[in-house]
Amino acid sequence: MQIGGTGASILLLAAGLAAAQTSVIQGDYIEDRSNHVYGCYCEWSGESQTAGKEAVLAWHVRSGEYRGTPLNGVKMAAVIVGERTLSMGKAARRSVLAFDAAAGPAERRAAEALLREKYGALLGEVVSVQVMPIEFQREDERAALRIGDVVRLEMRKAKPDQDGMQGATLWFDPFIPLRESSIGTTLQATYSGDEFNHKWKREHPEMTGYFGTFTLALR
Repeated sequence: MQIGGTGASILLLAAGLAAAQTSVIQGDYIEDRSNHVYGCYCEWSGESQTAGKEAVLAWHVRSGEYRGTPLNGVKMAAVIVGERTLSMGKAARRSVLAFDAAAGPAERRAAEALLREKYGALLGEVVSVQVMPIEFQREDERAALRIGDVVRLEMRKAKPDQDGMQGATLWFDPFIPLRESSIGTTLQATYSGDEFNHKWKREHPEMTGYFGTFTLALR
């Protein structure tokens, strides 16, 4: 009986130590691309060669910490431009990172380290890191993002039967794993920065993104 009790205690202690070493970060997420994630074959075949080179991603941390630095409330985003469509293969790409000016320097450094560690391959070469106001809104039926005067994104929950062409289907999952997600119909997507010598503005509703919630478990 003594041996069994000791073994159970050791297992409980090990489980407690493992839990103590795991940091869970949770929050909201939004992404938009310049190609359909849900569409018909004609859209997929054409866009696989000519579109999908641009994307905007954003995170709003609700709870959690990175390497001992609390990130509650921190907002961060990435604008990515690839040599080929980002949705297929491992095209070379460059990115600009943005962090909310409301976050403190330590929080911004931790958030940047988190993005580079977890999503380095997705981001590619980071050409600029910027601090500016970020507004992030996510509800059940809609999401919106504003990054200074550089990015504006408005999205609602997609209605595939109404928003898509006949025969449309799902082609691409979100760039990052999501706990809960909705396909988004993007109503407006604008990028006016100077880092890529390339700006864009789309105002025709298309199913080109996602919004939802994410969870990261770090050790």
